[in-house]
Amino acid sequence: MGLVAAAGAAFVLLAPPTDLIREQAITLIKERTGRDLVIRGPARFTVYPSLGVTLKDVSLSAPPGMDAPPTVAMESIDVSVRLVPLLSRRVEVRRLVLTRPVFDLRVDKSGRRSWDFASADAGSQLVRFAAASPRDTPAGTVLTDASSASHPIVLAQRAATSAAPASAPGGDRLAAVKDLVLQDVRIVGGKLTYADARSGIAESLDAINVALKARTLSKPLTARGDLAWKGQTIRFDGTLTTLYEILAQAPAKLAVDISADPIKANYSGAIDVKSGATLDGTVSAETRSLRALALWLGGKLPENNGFGQLNVNGRLKTRPGAFQLTNADITLDGMHVTGDLDGTTTGSRPYVKADLKVSELNLNTYVETSGHTGRARAPTARVPVEQETLPPAEGQGSQTPAPNATAPAGRAPQSIEDLLERQDPGPRVKGYTARAGWSDEPIEVELLGLVDADAKLSVGRLIVRDIKVDQSDLTLALKDRVAKIIFDRVDLYGGSGRGQIDIDGAAAAPGIAASIVVDGVSAEPLLKDAAAIDWLSGKGKLTLATTSRGVSQRQLVSALDGKASFVFTDGAIKGFNVAKALRGLQSGQFSNLSASSSESTDFSQLSASFDIASGVATNQDLQMMSPLLRVTGAGKVMLPDRHVDYTVNPKLVADLSGQGGNTGLAGLQVPVRIVGPWHKPDIAPDLSKVDAKQAVQAVEEIGKRLKGKDAGEVVDELFGKDSKESQKAKKFLDKLFR
Repeated sequence: MGLVAAAGAAFVLLAPPTDLIREQAITLIKERTGRDLVIRGPARFTVYPSLGVTLKDVSLSAPPGMDAPPTVAMESIDVSVRLVPLLSRRVEVRRLVLTRPVFDLRVDKSGRRSWDFASADAGSQLVRFAAASPRDTPAGTVLTDASSASHPIVLAQRAATSAAPASAPGGDRLAAVKDLVLQDVRIVGGKLTYADARSGIAESLDAINVALKARTLSKPLTARGDLAWKGQTIRFDGTLTTLYEILAQAPAKLAVDISADPIKANYSGAIDVKSGATLDGTVSAETRSLRALALWLGGKLPENNGFGQLNVNGRLKTRPGAFQLTNADITLDGMHVTGDLDGTTTGSRPYVKADLKVSELNLNTYVETSGHTGRARAPTARVPVEQETLPPAEGQGSQTPAPNATAPAGRAPQSIEDLLERQDPGPRVKGYTARAGWSDEPIEVELLGLVDADAKLSVGRLIVRDIKVDQSDLTLALKDRVAKIIFDRVDLYGGSGRGQIDIDGAAAAPGIAASIVVDGVSAEPLLKDAAAIDWLSGKGKLTLATTSRGVSQRQLVSALDGKASFVFTDGAIKGFNVAKALRGLQSGQFSNLSASSSESTDFSQLSASFDIASGVATNQDLQMMSPLLRVTGAGKVMLPDRHVDYTVNPKLVADLSGQGGNTGLAGLQVPVRIVGPWHKPDIAPDLSKVDAKQAVQAVEEIGKRLKGKDAGEVVDELFGKDSKESQKAKKFLDKLFR
């Protein structure tokens, strides 16, 4: 009898019943999940050094009624358990290797998930077979021998029963495997696909290689591996407090490091899979290029010099369709941001609510492209007009100055004529290149469509071109590509301001509206940074209320409507002293007519207002008051064509009444016409509009101090002998005294 038992044991060890093992595996899976386990390949059984089985060409069906590929299919599964612990009714998995598995995770239109595993229905009992044959049974269950690939083993149907067997609750089933040891669990060359029929989302992960280890299911689980997604290899290394908690859908602790070429990140905190993968812990992430990261994730950021280095730290909380990042510490392109963000991802676009403090925001980074700095500083050398950068003539290329030449901009007046007849191109907006004109390139408003947002921002320093704004408090409301920016407080150049900017990016032609008031600003640093003008000082108030719409910069300028005004008080025009020059004329001295950096002409007030319609700004009330000079002016500035048509009326007066003085005081008034393109207007006195009687009186007053010099000598000393101005002045004097 003992010999028979020994022979039987030897037979089992040398020729194990592989078909029976496969059958039991199929039955067990059907019993526990209600799904079909299909084993098309042969089975191999081992007993040394551990007890194990290898199954080839294995798949597990999708849930009943779901028309989908198998939830998992693999080339092979290799399982081995330690024999000695098994004799003590303990399972220690020495090795579990899934080779080239394909996981198909999907959500159907009703919301049913393919990875939800349910136990068999309580009202039925699985039929168990001691043997198998390739024929139909009366119960309709087919179980075929899988000795070849053409004869799969499939348990396709249950037999009905009136009595339901007692089944242990889910917690009891988990408790039974709580001490399961996972010594070496690996996925080799796997693939995972995900598809949601409700949203149309589809993703796939390839080349998945994972190694898992856990002393038991109730002990910490370590995972290390890599996978491929969208052309990049993602490496990960993490620790989970217990796999048992995840299987029981209880909160667990997770620490994981993730790295790929576009990004590095780590997370440490809680994870709960009961209602989706919710997180609550600390997170950090960094990328060398936010632009490259966005492109990898399927987005696109506008072309500019920004969206480079990004670092994010904070406490992250997530729930299905929502996230919260508190105590955020973010660095982007050298800009430091702190605060809190809340967001949802369930709408047509993400929604973000933020309360942030920004150290410094340099908008130049996000409006300029490589090779263009946008900073055109005032030149220090004067070049002839013909060497300036000019727009290309019809059919010709652009004309550029000599390599070392710089165009004049913002130059202080060099003579009394410069106060009335500036011959240089005049101030230009920083970053403007004359030959470029207004751009016809479409304005990019894609950023407005990335998210909807409500944000409160406190910006310590804001830079736009060379304009520098100090503390700014603003709110942003962005919805459906329409943005409203309210400036509650703006500190700049010694003054303060407030205003609102609305941007409509939803229409075919983007629209913009601005309403801004700044008061108490220092004119000199503001104008120097904004337009390279460094010869005008004073305290000022500026107002702007404009609207426009267009698909390009040119269209926006051409459609500009609104009003603008400025008032500067208690200021000066640097580089020339009108009062000193006039006192010299009264005594017959002409040495005070040249420019001097230490001299200036004070004014009590300089003001103007503009009505803007279709890109044309019309002014009727330019006024400057100073002790010895009154200036009025009127005209138009054609913004689309970059042309000006303006008349300035300077008047020399005989008193020092200053602000509030009578602009009708007797004195010499010489209108000056300024007509032509911005870069090179024609500037000349309109002698036909000079009051001859006033001119005679003024010249006679000056002549009293000339001590016998004739008019020709006076003119030569004033304007230079044989100059064009000298000839014009002599003709004018001849006309006066004819």
